[in-house]
Amino acid sequence: MNEIVMPKLSDTMTEGRLVSWKKRVGETVTRGEVIAEVETDKANMELEAYVSGELLEIRVQTGDLVPVGTVIAVVGKAGEKGAGATQQSAPVPHVEPEPARPQEEAPAGPPAAPKPEPGGGEPVSSAAEPPGAKGAKPGTAVDLVPPEGEKQAPAAPPWPGAEESQPAGEPKEPYRPESLQEGAAPSAELATGAGREKAAPMVRRCARELGVDLAQVQGSGPEGRILLTDLKLQKKESAPAGQAPQAAAEAAPAPQGEGPRPMSRLRSAVARTVTESWHNIPHFTVTVDVEMDEAEAVRRQLKQGGMPVSVNDLIVKAVALALSQFPQLNASFTPEGLQFHSDINIAIAVGMSDGVLMPVLSACQKRSLLDIAQEAKKLVERARSGSLSEQEMHGGTFSISNLGMFGVGSFSAIIYPSQSGVLAVGTVSEVARVNSGVLNSTKVMKVTLSADHRVVDGAYAAQFLAGLKEILENPVRLLI
Repeated sequence: MNEIVMPKLSDTMTEGRLVSWKKRVGETVTRGEVIAEVETDKANMELEAYVSGELLEIRVQTGDLVPVGTVIAVVGKAGEKGAGATQQSAPVPHVEPEPARPQEEAPAGPPAAPKPEPGGGEPVSSAAEPPGAKGAKPGTAVDLVPPEGEKQAPAAPPWPGAEESQPAGEPKEPYRPESLQEGAAPSAELATGAGREKAAPMVRRCARELGVDLAQVQGSGPEGRILLTDLKLQKKESAPAGQAPQAAAEAAPAPQGEGPRPMSRLRSAVARTVTESWHNIPHFTVTVDVEMDEAEAVRRQLKQGGMPVSVNDLIVKAVALALSQFPQLNASFTPEGLQFHSDINIAIAVGMSDGVLMPVLSACQKRSLLDIAQEAKKLVERARSGSLSEQEMHGGTFSISNLGMFGVGSFSAIIYPSQSGVLAVGTVSEVARVNSGVLNSTKVMKVTLSADHRVVDGAYAAQFLAGLKEILENPVRLLI
């Protein structure tokens, strides 16, 4: 038999939530076939089987949050020991209880007496004994299925594949979700599985808060993905007349002062990342004004020619050119020295309702402006629909965060761990300036570089910004 464990699907992943099973117990599994969908701290990802065989056991229920390395399923040969009879309610073999201390002795009974109690008090019959009773002594036969309503997953073994210890002669009763047992009615969670698969983690959380059934929502995102706007529209359409105020009151956040509320998995991941960066990287910032009149003119001409390009696309291309001239800002600090990267992989910050995702535009030094614009649009759409893959969020060597669309004049950003710099971009605003004694209106954008002082100094950072400014103010190079 081969144990399938919760894999580590990202650098920051410590646990994952089982979104849905694609296979049932008894079905054949092929190596490389998707058997489940897992929610990480960043996105939903498909879990592939790394062995072929029959799915003998499912040990984690849909919706469970389990640590990396936890055994979630078992794959083996058909009829292999541990499948078949163990999947049904097989009788628990008789196990002799260990000698009890005088104060815990159970009253004598006939040969067919009920099993010893799990942890003191009156004996409980096998039919009435609480499943997974707390405090069971070693050697006592207990039901390993968790109590009804409880969704606690099994604890992770010391390492993936390690066997959990148990008394000799007592077979491990595998966990089998109710929804997968023969003849069992499908649970509500399974019934809405299709909706769960088409919704990002934050969309599902919002659906729970609003009381919206995802199976009833028509997604308007890519490939039918359900977006937050779809939830709000569904809630509005399904709310009975005259009950809107009550629904709004129910969805209102809890007042402050009632204690902490748990963070989303994305918010927790962002918190860990920025804390690590702030504690370990000595930041310093440099700001410069960039005149954007020429760049805006180029952007308008490209749009008229059927090639829509955003200000952020221009900045990504310009940063790639500037980093080619100042490669130290495209390097990573290591205890052994600076690690220079052959490719310029620029991560662009995409704001979500409960955090930030950083999809990566790889090898930007080889891409044209139009190629960057098209790829960036796809990545942003995939980020907002919750369908980014780990590959699309891995390998960034420099980051850009743009808050200009919110009217922010300037700000400083926190460097992503393993990188040496991040560019914070403000809004493009009209500014009155005097040139050659003539007062003119000029479009100006402030950009602020946060840099790792272990990697570069102020002069180098200033030279990088001067090079970036020159490229944006003379944007012909962006079209080459």
